[in-house]
Amino acid sequence: MQKLMELLSLERKRITDLMYLLPRLRLNKHFFFKIFKTLKHNMFKRFSFFIYYAVFLKNIYVVLYSNKLSRMRLYLLTLVCFLVVNSYGQNSSKKKYSNLVEEFILEKKLDSASYYLDSIIEVSYKNTLNKFIKKENLSYKEYYSFIAKLGNRQSVKYKKISDFINSEIKEPKDKNINLDYAEIKWTQVSKLRDEVGLDEASAIQKDLEKYINQFEDNKPEVLKIKTKIRTHPIVMFQIEKNVKKGKEVIAESLDIAKKLNDKELQIIFLYHLTDFLIIEGKLQEYIEVSEKSLALEKELPRHSNYYYSIIENLIDAYAYKGGNNERVIHLINILYTNPATKIHTYSLYAKIVSRLDKKSTIKEDILKKFNVETVPELTSKFMKLGKNLNPNDFFQVINESSAALAKHGFSDLALRYKDEAIQITQKIYSQDLSKSLANYKTEQAVKEKEKEITHEKEKTALYGIIALLAFILFIITLLVLRKIKKQSKQLSEKNKIIEESLKEKELLVKEVHHRVKNNFQIVSSLLELQTKGIEDEKALELANEGKNRVKSMALIHQKLYQNESGLIDFDEYIKLLIKELSSMYSSTNKVDTSIKSQNIKFDVDTAIPLGLIINEIITNSYKYAFNKGKDNSLSISIEKATEDNYKLVIEDNGPGLEKNFDVKKAKSLGLRLVNRLVKQLHGSVKQSNTAGAKFEIYFKDTSARQLVS
Repeated sequence: MQKLMELLSLERKRITDLMYLLPRLRLNKHFFFKIFKTLKHNMFKRFSFFIYYAVFLKNIYVVLYSNKLSRMRLYLLTLVCFLVVNSYGQNSSKKKYSNLVEEFILEKKLDSASYYLDSIIEVSYKNTLNKFIKKENLSYKEYYSFIAKLGNRQSVKYKKISDFINSEIKEPKDKNINLDYAEIKWTQVSKLRDEVGLDEASAIQKDLEKYINQFEDNKPEVLKIKTKIRTHPIVMFQIEKNVKKGKEVIAESLDIAKKLNDKELQIIFLYHLTDFLIIEGKLQEYIEVSEKSLALEKELPRHSNYYYSIIENLIDAYAYKGGNNERVIHLINILYTNPATKIHTYSLYAKIVSRLDKKSTIKEDILKKFNVETVPELTSKFMKLGKNLNPNDFFQVINESSAALAKHGFSDLALRYKDEAIQITQKIYSQDLSKSLANYKTEQAVKEKEKEITHEKEKTALYGIIALLAFILFIITLLVLRKIKKQSKQLSEKNKIIEESLKEKELLVKEVHHRVKNNFQIVSSLLELQTKGIEDEKALELANEGKNRVKSMALIHQKLYQNESGLIDFDEYIKLLIKELSSMYSSTNKVDTSIKSQNIKFDVDTAIPLGLIINEIITNSYKYAFNKGKDNSLSISIEKATEDNYKLVIEDNGPGLEKNFDVKKAKSLGLRLVNRLVKQLHGSVKQSNTAGAKFEIYFKDTSARQLVS
């Protein structure tokens, strides 16, 4: 108590002396500001608020019995100082209590939030917070205001905010879109992506897209938010370094933003465009796009959330490029005037000083701005001003200061700064490592303890459970064995019936093929008998061609009748077909035939059209390509070209086809039939003349055709 009285007495004497001096000085606004700063510092640091208040009351009493104007001026000055400082303290407390209430609500400590609520004076926001505490219904706009305040606070982990959003803010059921809800979720996606993890952000993005896509985009506000939520896919493309796709989405989104005449939406997508320009290494285009974004910012009533980030990126780009120092200083000054970014400008000022000459006027302007005369004084001031930065940002201040000192010839001091920067780096990593190791050891210890407890609990009940399970298993085993035995007997009987039925069906199928083959043989024989009475050569030729076609199909059914698998070996089939055709056309012409179709087998649906195609083309070769006294050759090959396609090539060494001949426009019956059958096989045909006529046909087998259908 005695100590406090001595302190009050000393403070009263200082105030009295100050009051005596003030009327005798030439007072101006600069002097008043200095006095105000001194008073404010003393009041907060030495708890002398009540002393000033007592002095003020004393001065009022003196004024009542004094006519001196100079003293009146002094008392008014004292009153102003009192009111301003008191107001400053109250504002600081308001903000502190508001933050406390918000964080208590976030942590669902509503009793604590209610306790501090009365300390908040702002009525509208106080009512909003009161609704949270009383668990009343809030509008999405009120939710958005609350979330926005918390989201901009570095002391609050965004994972907590995200959990609060997920538990408290439900999807609207209105017929019209709720833009406040959409904005809350869009911000949540962005924050989760930047501060928590991509998986969490993508999950919320999926839900947000599902909500927004319910609404038609014929309204501008719906189209805007549908466009805005494309930022998450764009960032994912950036992470994947899929520049082409990312820029396509950005270009499409910018077109929509321009049609809507929405400057803020344009700024958002121009900002994301710069990320892809960095990947492409297009520095100048990066600068131009960023400058365009700042130009759009000037057209907005208030700056977008991207404004200061654009400035920071532009400063880095100009610093990397070199030059443009005036522009860089202007941009840094903008950040300096913003309380939220001011503290981060010290490293930027140091960086620009490190790039300037000793006689640079810009350097002198920076020194004047911070009321210093030399670069060492400037860097020392930066160290003091930036002491509240986090270790990583403070490292940047020291590192850039070291570079500035080295540039201007203060090598020893620059080395000391560099050593301090290294120590901070080591400390950061050491602290992080120690913290990580401590957390790891704690987690491991907790896990081991939990394992022991769990093991003991499980051990007490384990034997009883094992015995019970063994008994149940024994009963189940008996039941299963009995059921299996019964099912096995039933299955054996069914398999026997199926086998007998299958054999019967196979026999019937063989019989069908045999009869079809016989019918084709009868038709062929009838055609052959018919040709004996035909004198017209053209009609005779047509009849023979028909007979050959019938024989080609008869051969298919003959092979099916003789084969157990139901598939036709085309190597054998082609040899038999050529034998039939050669006996008809090449009685005088010798033909060297090459066949390559090993292990190529098809079912009847593919074999019949393919056999007819081969028959038509080989028939044309025998009719028009081969001559007497010439080494005639014919080559047929079938191979698998791709997983789904087969390739048939038939070529001879005859005179070939006409130069402008197109097989797809052929008028002859045989080639028209070939075109029709190729289509049936989902294939294509191509003819060419190399050393003779050459036909290349690509086609699909039955299974591939079924997949296409």
